[in-house]
Amino acid sequence: MTAGRLPNLFIAGVPKAGTSSLHQWLSDHPEVFGAPEKEVRFFVDPGSHIHRPDFNVANGLEGYGAAFPVPEGAAPRIVLDSTPAYVYQRAALEVIPDLPTRPRCIFVLREPAAQIHSLYAYFRNNWDYIPEAMTFEAFLQAVRTGTQDFGGNELAANAIENARYVDHLRRWRARLGDDRMLVLTFDALRRYPRALMRRVARWTGIDPAFYDGYDFASENETYRPRSRRLQRVNMALRDVLPRGGAYRLLRRLYRRLNTVPGSGVPDAGVMAELAAAFEADNAALAAEFGLDLSGWAGAPGQSDSIDP
Repeated sequence: MTAGRLPNLFIAGVPKAGTSSLHQWLSDHPEVFGAPEKEVRFFVDPGSHIHRPDFNVANGLEGYGAAFPVPEGAAPRIVLDSTPAYVYQRAALEVIPDLPTRPRCIFVLREPAAQIHSLYAYFRNNWDYIPEAMTFEAFLQAVRTGTQDFGGNELAANAIENARYVDHLRRWRARLGDDRMLVLTFDALRRYPRALMRRVARWTGIDPAFYDGYDFASENETYRPRSRRLQRVNMALRDVLPRGGAYRLLRRLYRRLNTVPGSGVPDAGVMAELAAAFEADNAALAAEFGLDLSGWAGAPGQSDSIDP
């Protein structure tokens, strides 16, 4: 028997910035219960390609706890919902800060040009929202001119504006306040995972010593399919298979047989031009949220040290 509970911690942004790994690393902690299906998607606006009309806050909070089947007798300190698209959702911004659990929210940010390219590769290779023949340069042009709806995928269609993170974080800060909001970078997550997770543990009130000997495996990395035909079968099946051990086993088998890692090498000139367009946004982000973005184009470094 299980009992549902409302979460008191959200990984609320951003897509393709290591949030799947962060969700798994937190869920493995004995004081944390992470939603078995990582992206709960309950606070998603109508019109989003991940909106589920039958499981949405518009119907009330009843039923939301079913996404968190905490075993009876268990008393986790943290119950976790990790849906990185929440950062862009009006419903999430309106409702999450006022939940009775007084939740905290984590946002992980990635250098904008790299994040946009990873998003492009993910929706082109792992899914079929972006045509296989569309180059990254053509994708950017389509986004800028609004000439493609990418199968109704608003994350692809709004990829450039969504990477102006400071605009979105200001709105969340106005609702949450500084004390209930933690902003991290993908750079730190990749380079210093142990130190980063000790910092997250202290901020959430769980034991940081758990991560002293932890194996930091990566999750949900972008791949390229060897066979597009097999990839189409994979996409059809993963939408209907129940999440669980069998699903994860089949996913590992499929990726071993039909994928190669990576997202392709983008044109350096295109990436440089795209990165330059975010210089002012990145500078404001670093200054307002105290982040070390020294590895990002056009952003000064600030104080974002990670204590061991």
